[in-house]
Amino acid sequence: MALFLSNQDVQRLLPMAECVEVLDDLFHQEARGLVENIARHRVRFETGGTNYMGGTVLGSQAHLMRHSTVSVLYNTETGKLDAILEPGTIAWIRTGAASGVAARYMSREGASTVGVIGTGRQAVTQVEAICAVRPITRVLVYSRDPEKRAAFAAVTEEKLRVEVVPVESSDAALAGADIVVAITTAREPVFDGSKLDPGTCVIAAGSNSWQKREIDETTITRAELVAVDNIEQAKIECGELIWAAERGAFRWNRAVSLGDVVGGKVAGRPSPDAITLFESQGVGIEDAAASAYVLKKAREQGIGVELPF
Repeated sequence: MALFLSNQDVQRLLPMAECVEVLDDLFHQEARGLVENIARHRVRFETGGTNYMGGTVLGSQAHLMRHSTVSVLYNTETGKLDAILEPGTIAWIRTGAASGVAARYMSREGASTVGVIGTGRQAVTQVEAICAVRPITRVLVYSRDPEKRAAFAAVTEEKLRVEVVPVESSDAALAGADIVVAITTAREPVFDGSKLDPGTCVIAAGSNSWQKREIDETTITRAELVAVDNIEQAKIECGELIWAAERGAFRWNRAVSLGDVVGGKVAGRPSPDAITLFESQGVGIEDAAASAYVLKKAREQGIGVELPF
């Protein structure tokens, strides 16, 4: 019988460190040609809208379609419905985990300082995932609201047991950072790319719309490696790369997939002083792999509600 798994179930079953490994395996599978992503499609209604995305991950025996409020998971070997899941918590955790995978391959091995711009719900999972793959001891965090900066620092420091320092400018968040994360809903760049130190790994994870742009043209042109989680989807949703391409500052043939980096087809660090950039839109194959993993653990632990079909 198929199972229903709630967001609360997912929270119990999908620790960040495990999700990082699930997505690392996913991108290795992609490098071997074992996955097919279905890019996000947005549907507008008269008074609202929805979106859907999905993908097939053969090594996980998973085919998933995710809509705004529900994910439907099928088994690729039997063709049967395996599970229906609430998608919110999986999306929250796997967005951070994808950045963790990128940091593992695209940042310096000894990276110890992270600069974070943005203090929303997604920011904490970004830091958590990076801490799972690098020996992070210090986090510098900036957002426009001093109270939110301070609250984020207190909560994250207690949760992750690393020093988290609220700073008063984006420049201060970049100073000495080995990894810089932008996780905002901004429509204009949130930091000056000329201030990045050589060797910095930049992760842009807040934007998934052509109307949004967290990263400036300078960051893009300085980056020796530009990786995306899916090139087709990036061409639809990655506002900063679309903007730069339209103005001749970037060519899409420069972009590589994270799967090619993880699979060793492209070097994650072209040189010790290389600035690297990972553009994350969040893709359906990540949902598929994470959902299949959650389902496996749910069956092992007897968690979930059996559906009558």
